[in-house]
Amino acid sequence: MIRRQFLLACSNAKLICKLWLVWVATGIQPASAQAWQKTTFITQSFYEIALGSEYGNSPLIVQKWNKPIRIYVEHQVADSKLHDELLNAHIRDLRSITQLDIARVSSRNRANIRYYFTSQQKLPALVKATSGKATLKYLKGSVCLATMRANSSGRIQSAVVYIPVDQARMHAKLVSCIVEELTQVLGLLRDSDAVFPSIFNDRSHNDSLTGLDIILLKILYSSKIKSGMDKGKLKPLLKGILGVMKSTGEIKKSAVQARKLALCAYLDC
Repeated sequence: MIRRQFLLACSNAKLICKLWLVWVATGIQPASAQAWQKTTFITQSFYEIALGSEYGNSPLIVQKWNKPIRIYVEHQVADSKLHDELLNAHIRDLRSITQLDIARVSSRNRANIRYYFTSQQKLPALVKATSGKATLKYLKGSVCLATMRANSSGRIQSAVVYIPVDQARMHAKLVSCIVEELTQVLGLLRDSDAVFPSIFNDRSHNDSLTGLDIILLKILYSSKIKSGMDKGKLKPLLKGILGVMKSTGEIKKSAVQARKLALCAYLDC
């Protein structure tokens, strides 16, 4: 199958971004436009993405933030204006979707998320100093990386995001790294090839949140979903939440919302 991809190229001086169309071969078969909107598919997708973690052996429970999120950003490479523009747009999108209290702060000590724009060369030493030597093993095969800490009841306490800009650009994943890593540390922690279309599917190419991703975030931050819930407790709640979303048309509307994100000012959504 031949599929389109868009590469983002930006002028440093005037922050002018252009999208270049690229045709690539992929083994992924296209699903129908409505396939992901089925409540059974969304339920299974939530189990895939929201229970457990990408690294280590975390319990299969919901992990989410229960306090304001404060993000400290450190720029260790050039193009800070562009990176700030893209990150700020995504923060606005996440705030709108989840209703979380998310804001950037200028002091590292006030932050519970540290967000680093760095280089591939600086990355190993930075990860070792910030997240510990044991995290270095996860760098192999990763374009970008995030780590998260939660307590035993699933309440997320802190997170660190690493964007090695040169490596991300080389793989045409700068924007998707910015979007995926911050979104994942909100509690949608796992990638899965079974969830499509999604920013969390490594075999697809989505630079921004899809309609499915928006629904998954809204489920996670529904007041009915509590930290520490397992699949057994989630099942009846998801049925009720998705039943309401379907009857009100919110699931279908999320596809439209995905094309009107703040990041769409920089991308062809």
